[in-house]
Amino acid sequence: MFFKKASHNHSSELDDPQPEQGIIYVLGDDELAFFLTAKIQESGQKSILLTPSAPSFGSKEIKITLKEEYNLQKKDLSLKAGAHIILPPQMIIISCRSNSLRAHMTLLPSLRYPELPIISFNRHTDMESIHSLLGINFYQAYFKGYLTQNGSNLTACGQLPEIIISSATKEDEKLTLLADKLKQTGLKLKVEEKDIANFWHNNASRIIGYLFSSPKQHIIEFMNIKENKEALINAIHEICRLAKYEKVKLSEEEIMRELIDTPRNFYYKNSNLSKIENASQLEKLYSMLSEKARAYKCKIPQLNGMIKENYKYLLKK
Repeated sequence: MFFKKASHNHSSELDDPQPEQGIIYVLGDDELAFFLTAKIQESGQKSILLTPSAPSFGSKEIKITLKEEYNLQKKDLSLKAGAHIILPPQMIIISCRSNSLRAHMTLLPSLRYPELPIISFNRHTDMESIHSLLGINFYQAYFKGYLTQNGSNLTACGQLPEIIISSATKEDEKLTLLADKLKQTGLKLKVEEKDIANFWHNNASRIIGYLFSSPKQHIIEFMNIKENKEALINAIHEICRLAKYEKVKLSEEEIMRELIDTPRNFYYKNSNLSKIENASQLEKLYSMLSEKARAYKCKIPQLNGMIKENYKYLLKK
């Protein structure tokens, strides 16, 4: 496949930002955090990756090569990363690995910017205890796309990604302003009012894909074995039943179609994650599914069985 190579370096602009424009900080350390920082920077806006791994004083430059399959472009970028919010933030976007979320949350300015708008791709189950950190303008978001990272190479696989933001009402003026900023990245963007529905529609296939595949194994390879495919279909049925208890109607056919249409160079399990990172991700998934199953007295034997298999796999590593 042909990719047009372009070199971009906006580090000098970030060193001398326009105060009236403000900075969009991306709090995180996963593929999505790098991708959003790059896309915001590419749109001409000021963006800084906020992470504890950056120097305690000053900042550092992170070199990445971003390959976007949907527009056949490959770009060399230099992203600025820091460990503190020094310059005025316009908004903060949260996208962290499961095991590093708490460490990243300590970097948020809970007192200096109480009305700071925050968009989070991480789910926060204990909202009350971290309310002071999240402020009053908090929005849950979902990313509908496929990202892979190998060292400094970041690839957006498949079609143009989409961002879905949950809002109590589509008439939210502050969210409208934030959405306009994100639209400048060229990514698709949608605002939806029902967060529970947004969660299930954007995570059902991801949960199945994660539980039923191995690192560097495409989900189609798993389904090539008849017994595996039958187990996967049973798990999809259980996912749909859980969602139904929360008054969300999922299509089993649509979930299967999303799995089959997964880009061939995307794997639901990231082979670069450590055992601790995988265990943290699995624990978060188990807690969410088991809590919902207990609340609705809904049995999920197939999903529970696959969670146990994933734990066994981690213990063998």
